[in-house]
Amino acid sequence: MKTVKRWLGNPWVFFLIAASGILAILAFPYAVSAYHLEAGGRALDQVGRSANGEWRMANGESANPHLQSAISHLQAALHWDARNSQAYRLLGRAYLAQGDLLAAAEALTRFTELRPDNPLGHIELAEVYEAIETELQAHVYYDFLTHLPEARIETAGFWIDTIFCEEGDPPDKCYIAETAFHMPDDAAPRPTLFMHAPSRASYTLTLPEEQVVLSFGMGLHPLTWSWGGDGVTYEVFVDDGQGEQQIFTGRLDVPDAMEGWKGGRVDLSAYAGRTVTLTLSVIPGPEWEMTGDWAGWGEPRLVATEALPLIALRPAEQVVRQWKEAGLTAQDFIARGEEERKAKRYEEALAWYERAARLEPGLGDPWYYTGLAYEGLEQWVAALESYQRAIDMGSFTAVHRSSPYYRLGVIYQWRLESRQADAALAAYEAAIEADDFSADWEAADCHYKRGEILWWKKADPDEYIAEYQRAIELNPKHASAHILLGVAYYARDKDVAAAEAEIRQAIELSPQNKWTYYHLGEIYRQEGRTDEARAMYEQALEIDPQFAAAQEKLQTLIN
Repeated sequence: MKTVKRWLGNPWVFFLIAASGILAILAFPYAVSAYHLEAGGRALDQVGRSANGEWRMANGESANPHLQSAISHLQAALHWDARNSQAYRLLGRAYLAQGDLLAAAEALTRFTELRPDNPLGHIELAEVYEAIETELQAHVYYDFLTHLPEARIETAGFWIDTIFCEEGDPPDKCYIAETAFHMPDDAAPRPTLFMHAPSRASYTLTLPEEQVVLSFGMGLHPLTWSWGGDGVTYEVFVDDGQGEQQIFTGRLDVPDAMEGWKGGRVDLSAYAGRTVTLTLSVIPGPEWEMTGDWAGWGEPRLVATEALPLIALRPAEQVVRQWKEAGLTAQDFIARGEEERKAKRYEEALAWYERAARLEPGLGDPWYYTGLAYEGLEQWVAALESYQRAIDMGSFTAVHRSSPYYRLGVIYQWRLESRQADAALAAYEAAIEADDFSADWEAADCHYKRGEILWWKKADPDEYIAEYQRAIELNPKHASAHILLGVAYYARDKDVAAAEAEIRQAIELSPQNKWTYYHLGEIYRQEGRTDEARAMYEQALEIDPQFAAAQEKLQTLIN
């Protein structure tokens, strides 16, 4: 007892007890927060995504009870520790699974603010914004950019100098175009209806019965900010058959434009269910000075009123912003796309290539790989458009400049319903001129196919023989080049020995290629070596019993 009193009477012991109590009190909120974080994480771990994208339990039951439990625990964790970053991250995942996209975006945004150097938070926030984009599209009733070809265009009528036209183009092309404005503070370009003042674009459409809003951004092309001028005035008119009425006007001068997009909204509820003509108009500023009047309507769309909070988030821009914050590159997405394409999951591959194109919109690589995916789907026209888009971009990281030209040539030559030999030849020649192939085999095949078309066009034999020789030089194992070189030698020089040597080489390289035996049989037949010719045709038919050309030649010999 005396020992206890002596200890209690010691001031250092008292200090230690008091300090321990204070530390326990201070640590209590963090301990409780950690408990709720762990409990919320356990509840969330029991929920997973099914093949169709729904969030469910492993046994197929509804995930809602577990999601609600996870959300309750994670909210409690944040109540006790408002800076518990991991709780925000898990809460964002739970809200996403529950379908509350705005809450998910808010929670994950808070996580990225607390942990800006953690790429996972930015990647997951981008996933939420992608989901918001998808949700927003379900509420878009009319996209003015998509329907621009149907609009009635009115302009000043005289030619002006803009980046959208060249001398000799119709004046209207200079005033109105579909494009994208990239504001300096934005992570990505915004789809834009370009209109140079003065001009008008009128659209006739039937509005839905639901309440809709015309939503858009107002901006001036950054290229023109230093040009001076007095800005522009944006106007919206509606004509429901009772005469045109102005329902919106907005001024934008250069200082305002330099702050970024300025939002615009026009409520069209009064015209629900009616057929109307909506006119988007841009006129010069108050001094009627047209210098720098490169106006843009950012993403002009008719959307459901309830979608306005989603629009305010600018999800398309935020997706790219978060990818960049995470340090992702177009090549990261292309690599994922290539995994899917090689597994023949072409639609999934296209989605990854589309992400790559959004992340680096000036890069040709994503469009080249998009073309490969469309080839896998046998959508030849879409593949052609993708390869041409890659060529137009002109900037490549991993793709070689000759490759998209080569793929264009293959499609023009072999994949369309009617061969387009001239277009194929032009593509091969562009590939050869660029002389930047991904591999020797590709360069070799390009020369071979160019020679093949020259042969079809009955060009000088020396031309296509040179192409076959170049193909073999680059790829000695190119069996088809050996075959046609042998055929060409015989056609030009009647040199049976040289022709036979080339085709025999092709047989060694590709013993199951029926054409090697067929072409050698043809040479023997023309030389009167009937038995040898018959043996070659029979060999070709062993490989392909339905080989009509060989059947016909063999029957001729028998007769």
